[in-house]
Amino acid sequence: MSISESNRFGRTPRAAQEHAVAYPAEFHFRIIVEADAAAETALGLFLAAYHVTAPLTASKVSTAGRYQAYSVSVEIQSQAELHAFDGAVKRVPGVRMLL
Repeated sequence: MSISESNRFGRTPRAAQEHAVAYPAEFHFRIIVEADAAAETALGLFLAAYHVTAPLTASKVSTAGRYQAYSVSVEIQSQAELHAFDGAVKRVPGVRMLL
């Protein structure tokens, strides 16, 4: 069975779509942190090493007040840099999720 036969909807497979990003590219992230953690300062220091196109901005707080969301946009130079960024943000104390 050929790819075109198995892909009756004519969509590009997800793996092929990931390689379609032209770098450098701007990525928009939402970072979820524990509200009582001092993550904003640590994130600010971390982001100083990157080309930030829209600054780290606090957005929504969860209904129970346990989590704080931040938005930031960063220009990433390569897929390897994107993966490194993802891993490094997740290691910042208090960070629960990177979207």
